[in-house]
Amino acid sequence: MTEPQEVQAEVIEPVNLAKAPKPAIAYTLPTVKIENLENIESFVCGIEAFFGGVEIDVDDPEQVKQLKDVRADINKVANAIDDGRKEMDKAINGARAEADGALNALRDRVRAVYDSTGRQIEEANERQKQARLKLLADEYEAAAPDLMELIPLEVYVAKEPKLVSRDKRFTGNKACDLLDEMVADAVHDRERIRDGEYATEADMVYCKTLDLRAAMDEVDRLKRAKAERESHRQAATLLDVAVGRAHEAVTAANEAEAAKEQQKTETPPQKPPRRFLYRLEFTAEDTDATKLWGMAKTLPSFEKKSCKRVMEVK
Repeated sequence: MTEPQEVQAEVIEPVNLAKAPKPAIAYTLPTVKIENLENIESFVCGIEAFFGGVEIDVDDPEQVKQLKDVRADINKVANAIDDGRKEMDKAINGARAEADGALNALRDRVRAVYDSTGRQIEEANERQKQARLKLLADEYEAAAPDLMELIPLEVYVAKEPKLVSRDKRFTGNKACDLLDEMVADAVHDRERIRDGEYATEADMVYCKTLDLRAAMDEVDRLKRAKAERESHRQAATLLDVAVGRAHEAVTAANEAEAAKEQQKTETPPQKPPRRFLYRLEFTAEDTDATKLWGMAKTLPSFEKKSCKRVMEVK
């Protein structure tokens, strides 16, 4: 038989956050005393008095060099005073830094607890939201199953975030009632835009937004676009006709000019035939002369010509 074993459990006492202790910081404001302040001040007054009226010949290189050396020593005095101040600040701030670090570390630890608990709150809120969405989806499917594909549940939630409100006063039953009202409105609104022009486009906008005004605006936009397209088409047609006529006229003119040029090339201008003066004298009886002249007149060159008897010969 196994002997009983003693089990020790750590008991975590509840924390009363309303009684969080405030840091009780005990500190003594630093009292700083410069023990030789009067000596330093007297020395500074001497520097001011002596060098306040110093004037040199700026054209004398030696005097300029001496003043530069003295100024370096003056700057060393100023640096010595400033170094003392820095050492004082370092000592005072160092004493404060330790307390700052301790309090900052404690603050960060508490904020880490706050952040970790916040993640659990976010998880709880998300689970509550998913449960509400499941309830609404069941209600939607029971009320209008055919509408679910066109208008997803997320569209209703985007339109009315109150559907998934974490407010305890807005219960699941109230959310379902509100969803039923929105579904009924959606059915009614879709009937209003079903038979109009661009009904499909308007319905697409409505099913994404549940906004009847947005759907009507889409119809107006499409109508304006259609009118603009038609106006542009008509203007373009008129322009094409005008351009076509102008092109035809130019083409015809070019073709006529080309034909003239071609004709000039193919049929060079004919020179008029050379003509000569001939004298025809013959001796014959009148009957023979008449016959001969009759035949001669049939030639173009003898048109409108005459023949006459000159004299009688033996």
